[in-house]
Amino acid sequence: MITYETEQQFIDISTVQFDGRILDIGGGGEGVIARHSCNAVVAIDIHKEELEEAPDICLKIVMDACNLMFLDSSFETITCFFSLMYMSEKEVRAFLKEAKRVLKQNGALWIWDIEIPPETDTNIFVAQLKIKIQMTQ
Repeated sequence: MITYETEQQFIDISTVQFDGRILDIGGGGEGVIARHSCNAVVAIDIHKEELEEAPDICLKIVMDACNLMFLDSSFETITCFFSLMYMSEKEVRAFLKEAKRVLKQNGALWIWDIEIPPETDTNIFVAQLKIKIQMTQ
C-alpha cells in the first residue's frame, strides 16, 4: 500500500468571523467548523458514520451536498473544510449551483481544500494539518 503525505500545514481559523447560520459541507469527522461556531452550524455529510464521529455541538444531517434539501436563501455562510477534494468535477459543479441557491444574498462561501494528486499507484492520501480553532486566553 502506497501512502502520499503532504507537509504539515498550519491553518488558523481562530480569528475568522462567520456571519449568521452556517452550513458546513462534509462536516463530519473532526467537526472543525462545529468546534469553531457550535450551535450556529448545520453540518451535513453524505456518510452517517462521519457525522457520528463529529462532536455533538451542532445540528448534524445526513445529506448529499449536490442535492441540498433546504429552502432558497437559508444560510448566511457555507463552509467546505477539506470536503470538495472528495467530489468529482461534476459533483462540485452541482454543489456550487446548490450553494448559490441556499446562500442568502451577499452570503459567503468559505473553502479550504487541497488537490489530491492523480497518482495511480497511491492508495492513501494524508493531508497533515495543524488547526488553531480558538484563541488561547
